[in-house]
Amino acid sequence: MIKYIAGLVFVVGAFFGSHALADEAPTANTGLSGKLLAEMPLAPEFAETGNRHFRMRMLTLEKGGVVALHSHEKRPSVEYILSGHCTEFRDGMEKVYNAGDVVAADHTVNHWWRNDGDEPVVILAVDIYQPNE
Repeated sequence: MIKYIAGLVFVVGAFFGSHALADEAPTANTGLSGKLLAEMPLAPEFAETGNRHFRMRMLTLEKGGVVALHSHEKRPSVEYILSGHCTEFRDGMEKVYNAGDVVAADHTVNHWWRNDGDEPVVILAVDIYQPNE
């Protein structure tokens, strides 16, 4: 399963590229809240994962809110847009995502998000990360 997800993340990440619109990129989150839904350390599951954890969160990006420019170099992720719509800025391009869309970010991705809609955007986010990084 992890090989399938990693392959999916790689293919989608390669399609979108790796650079955000750095000139316009915000440096702080605004209007973003999150709720941790589940988390587990991966070391007991797979010896080669070190201290990494696998987690699922529900994120809410309020109207006018932004998710600041960030890297997925050490944190591959897959997000599912549950409701609303927002714009992602990646590799010099803008892309609008709507409810039902899936976004993958592998280790090459640097991007940021903005909610220009009239309602909060709710995102189901799943990632692998290292605590305290």
